Amino acid sequence: MVYAMVPILAFISVSFYYAEEIPDEVKVEKIYYNRLLVSSGARHYWLEQQEGTVEAGDRVLGDFIYGQPGDVEQGVVCTLKGSSLKVYTDSLGRFRAFKSRIMELLIVRYGEHYGGLMGSLVLGNQEYMNEERAQNMGDLGIMHILSISGFHFSLLENALKKLKLKKIAPMVLIVYGIFLDSIPGYRTIISLIYRIVGKLVKRDTNAVTGIFMGMFLQAFVNPYYIFKPGYLLTYLSSLGILIFYQYFLRCLKILPMFIRESMALTCSALFLSFPIILSFSPDFSMGVFIGNFVLVPLYSIITYLSFIGVLISGIPVIQAVIYPFLDSFFLLSFYAGRFFSDYNSSVDLEHLSLYYVPWILTLYLLNRYNKKRMTFIVMVFVLCLSLPFGTSVSVYNNYGKPHIRVIHNFRKYDMMDYRVAEKGFIPLRKEVSLKLGRKTILIKPHLIKKGVPSVLVNGKALTLSDEFPYYRGVRKHHHIIFWRDLVYKVH
Repeated sequence: MVYAMVPILAFISVSFYYAEEIPDEVKVEKIYYNRLLVSSGARHYWLEQQEGTVEAGDRVLGDFIYGQPGDVEQGVVCTLKGSSLKVYTDSLGRFRAFKSRIMELLIVRYGEHYGGLMGSLVLGNQEYMNEERAQNMGDLGIMHILSISGFHFSLLENALKKLKLKKIAPMVLIVYGIFLDSIPGYRTIISLIYRIVGKLVKRDTNAVTGIFMGMFLQAFVNPYYIFKPGYLLTYLSSLGILIFYQYFLRCLKILPMFIRESMALTCSALFLSFPIILSFSPDFSMGVFIGNFVLVPLYSIITYLSFIGVLISGIPVIQAVIYPFLDSFFLLSFYAGRFFSDYNSSVDLEHLSLYYVPWILTLYLLNRYNKKRMTFIVMVFVLCLSLPFGTSVSVYNNYGKPHIRVIHNFRKYDMMDYRVAEKGFIPLRKEVSLKLGRKTILIKPHLIKKGVPSVLVNGKALTLSDEFPYYRGVRKHHHIIFWRDLVYKVH
């Protein structure tokens, strides 16, 4: 029955999304240089930029007709052409727009560094986030704690329960979720409604069923959610914790309890979401274990302080009392992140991203038949394969942008054309020459912005693609290994 219903429901979802229906009113989601991304219900459209000032959250009323086809990659149905347009803001839009005014007040009251962190943790606005703090958290693999996720909703729910406000907690969380207008927010709302309905009909509610219900409803309304990393990570991490946490806790019973709980939480959260994480980059930070053990508890305190700071931002007297606590914990978290990120151990798990299912099945079968020693040997073997040893050149398609990685005995060089280079990459403005053992590797930037740079080894050019098509994620296209005087092109 389930196998029969899945394709039927998928067909119904996509059919509804692309139903031939011209809206008479749309909501502005994002503003670009010459067009607007607007929505009507769950559907998204492009709207040609009109004269006048609009802001995200505004509603546009008018006579629309279909124009050019949309963007399938982003789930945009088509381009709308409008006439007799009227822009207004409804009560819900004004309620959500209140976030920007709160953000401005936080920056004025607490400064850009502290106010930016508070805005990210409480409002989901990362516009003023300190770049070094974000880079440190990214290096440790715990960037999720700096943006709104289920982690923040659970902290808020626990705080309300400790304050003896358990009865109003569901309503507060629902209003907060509507205010944020985010995937984790709506996931929380659906889970709460599921629990409330279960109590009303006197049925036991199961947390896993609640997560699956939220996952299904959001994807059914907007099928393109399944391509959004935030959607996949928030649900898969939550399911991993619910399903595997107790299992990992039992497997790690030789460790002290406070270490065991942190390790079990990290491993269970990563178990299902790991392939999605590796699709962004084959690098995996071993610092995620240190980060979850040390920094997540610290950022839990900071999140509570941020909620308090937002609530009292308009009361200068109380703000003066709470500010020393904010200053101490915010600085401590910043320097702790800097310290641990300096000792971050990053391993290359691209082979695991390609063969994730066989590795998991192998470990499961070994553990199922109580082959614990062999399980440990396989895990060590996987880790040894991941160590950046030897000399190699890899060419990746990084969301359509060529990315050159050169590895030589645990040293790693990541390069991109300077016109598209991201953080942490060496920008290719001119030729870069690397002397690696017996090899001299020369990388020449391409004339085209997104063209693949030329790679020469001892004066001989490697045969590489000239340009990559757009790809949603990171994919390896070429891999060349050097062994003594030989060159092996793996793929």
